Amino acid sequence: MSKSETEGKKPGRRSRVNERRGQILEKAAQLFCVKGYDSTSMSDIADEVGITKAGLYYFVEGKEHLLYLITDYGLDLLDETVVQPLKKLEDPKDFLTELIKLHTHMVLNRPREVTIILHERTALTGVYREKILRRKKEYINYVRSLLVRLQQRGEARQDLDPTAATFFLLGSLNWIYQWYKVDGPLAEEQLATELTKLFTRGFLK
Repeated sequence: MSKSETEGKKPGRRSRVNERRGQILEKAAQLFCVKGYDSTSMSDIADEVGITKAGLYYFVEGKEHLLYLITDYGLDLLDETVVQPLKKLEDPKDFLTELIKLHTHMVLNRPREVTIILHERTALTGVYREKILRRKKEYINYVRSLLVRLQQRGEARQDLDPTAATFFLLGSLNWIYQWYKVDGPLAEEQLATELTKLFTRGFLK
């Protein structure tokens, strides 16, 4: 087989490997959410995916590595669905309104990843834990810097601590998936609007 033929086949193989790994992450995330990280075994995940336990280790190093990959992917989604779209905005008030809207949308549409980021990531240790905590802190600081900017512009109350306001806002948004009902009286857009009003009327002047 020529070198060109070999190279032509590599992308296809990489694509299949990535597709299989994506399937593993999806099934593992589902099991972690339903059973909990501690109660889910690698055998459970292998059975759910439809491969042997040995075959599973071809794609991931172990259960903690799986948890790290899922959590890291969840934070990638946060960056793609919230942070990146906000770059086109300049006015901090519009920025805050859109941030609440986009964050709400992610929480409601990717509840598995959100659940793992919030709860199961505590099982991570060592380098895995350090990397995830660093990424989470980056987003927290990102939101805090917006609130500080609003205070500096004289558009927000000066008597409120921006760090406390940041954790209050993110805590409120991250917990939506626990009580929100898709078939309930509030549509997603209306929910985001009401949450924006609740926060801004307390924080902004």
